[in-house]
Amino acid sequence: MTYKPGQSGQPKGRTPGRRNAKTRAVLEKLNGVADALALLGEMVASAEAPLALRVTAATALAPYQYPKAPRLLRKKIDLPEPVTIEDATANIARIGVFAAARRIGLDEANDLVNFQKAYIEARIGCELEQRIATLEHALQNAHINLGVSVVGGMPPLPGTTIDMPQLTAAPSRNERDRADGPVLGGDPVSGGGERP
Repeated sequence: MTYKPGQSGQPKGRTPGRRNAKTRAVLEKLNGVADALALLGEMVASAEAPLALRVTAATALAPYQYPKAPRLLRKKIDLPEPVTIEDATANIARIGVFAAARRIGLDEANDLVNFQKAYIEARIGCELEQRIATLEHALQNAHINLGVSVVGGMPPLPGTTIDMPQLTAAPSRNERDRADGPVLGGDPVSGGGERP
């Protein structure tokens, strides 16, 4: 049977869920071999496998056989361990001097600066957390009146049955001594506003 250009032997295409022959062959091998790395090893060693598949398998296996070597500085430099943010900042300046003098490369300098920046950010985070905890503790013990409290309800909005909260102002420091009561809606500094 001859087919016209654009006509297929399977007009409906591959049956849904059915894998192609290459995928089935790989899965059959994988089912027989428990380790995926062993399967990749078989593919690399197989003379029957296409070259592209063998190269891909070898590339996937290479990091397991030859782990990446650690990156070390080519030359020893004197860089003290930071204890404070100021130490880390001074180290960043030293690293710049070493890079300018070509004692270390720019990539090495960038990596070292990033280590110092990470230290600075960690110290700032810890100090900020301590300051917030101190402030929260002081606020809990101070019993500070912030001036506004919600105690009741305002008349409902026209046409609704929604109860609105009623705001009452606590007297400011300079109004506490006044006998005629607090000023509502006014400026506590200038004393403007209505008296109830």
